[in-house]
Amino acid sequence: MIAMTTRMTCCVLCCLLACSSKAVELTFSGKGEIFISQQEPAAPLNKTWFNRGTGQLDFAESAIGPGPQYFTLDAATDSAFSGRIHAQWHNRPETGLSITEAWLNWAPLPVNGYRLRARIGYFYPQLSLENTDTAWTSPYSSTFSAINSWVAEEIRARGGELSIGRPGHFFQSSQSWTAFIGAFQGNDPAGTILAWRGFALHNLQTGLGERVDFANYLSLQTGPLVLQNPWVEPTRELDHRTGYYVGLHWQYGQHTRIRAYYYDNNGDPLVFSHQQYGWRTRFNSIAMQHFINENWQLVAQWLDGNTLMGPGAVDADFTAWFLLAHWQRGAISATVRYDDFNVVDKDTIPNDNNNGNGQAILLALSYSLNDQLNVGVERVMLNSEQQNRQQWAWPVKQQQTLSKLVLTWRWP
Repeated sequence: MIAMTTRMTCCVLCCLLACSSKAVELTFSGKGEIFISQQEPAAPLNKTWFNRGTGQLDFAESAIGPGPQYFTLDAATDSAFSGRIHAQWHNRPETGLSITEAWLNWAPLPVNGYRLRARIGYFYPQLSLENTDTAWTSPYSSTFSAINSWVAEEIRARGGELSIGRPGHFFQSSQSWTAFIGAFQGNDPAGTILAWRGFALHNLQTGLGERVDFANYLSLQTGPLVLQNPWVEPTRELDHRTGYYVGLHWQYGQHTRIRAYYYDNNGDPLVFSHQQYGWRTRFNSIAMQHFINENWQLVAQWLDGNTLMGPGAVDADFTAWFLLAHWQRGAISATVRYDDFNVVDKDTIPNDNNNGNGQAILLALSYSLNDQLNVGVERVMLNSEQQNRQQWAWPVKQQQTLSKLVLTWRWP
């Protein structure tokens, strides 16, 4: 992980130096957390997925320690080129430093008011209006929604993106829009953990090249799924086919934003390479943010898609949505979020029932001590149903709660 981080950093900076006639100006920022948490119940089935359990919250017992620590390195030049690297250190599921995003950006001067932009590298499609803080974290809570928890695990583009925007102020209009198209490789196993574990709620971003473990289901140990390992490397390239996404951002004044995306990894579901299957994963996403007044805002997102592996070995539809209300006055802020998610198993493989659904409520309250430190409390209440838990004769329906005291730091 550290070697990959060093190579990626050097590559981006060298490219920037080659594109600029002057020295690169580097800006560093960071964000991290220290937490105390308690989850109930602590039964074996509620162990985290990366500890071989079927729990869908990222703790399985009382815990105290550092959460993810995120870092951003921005590189500006005197040309149209710039760069950004997002890195993280975390100790779950394994301790290490990794890259979560790294790209080169090209932003020439507007032409007749229209803005053309391009970037190449590793990055998230810009489909989230929840994860808009430092290094793709959330400004609203430590725990991401079910949708963006899954995106943080399994969705990353390794390729290029082109956008054209029409800023409203230039055309004396209250409406602005930007259209996006991206082409990528390296996201062929996307859908693996969603099919077997289902959705979850956490703040764990997968680093490039990182492996995500999940429960070693009995259905994976014999029969037609015996080659499937109980882990996935989501950024692995398997079939050398190019995926794509298209998106549209629309904004009305400073009050309302909408982002609509269609994503297709174009994976070959019949490929098996590097101990992993290829998956064909496609989805639609619509996100909305609306500022009611200076204190209140709403954020919502809807996701709908399908993932397919093998000749009908896994065929699952998935849907999820959330609605978030955020209030802030001075140093105090509060967030309430409701999540709903569902996975429908459509294949006919016996003893591998991947149907699942769940609902979750998050309550978060925080207080800013100063510009660098923030203290907050969170409580997540999750009701979930996963049919594959019965492979161990565990109850299919479970209730989990997670309480956290979080100290968040920022720099600068």
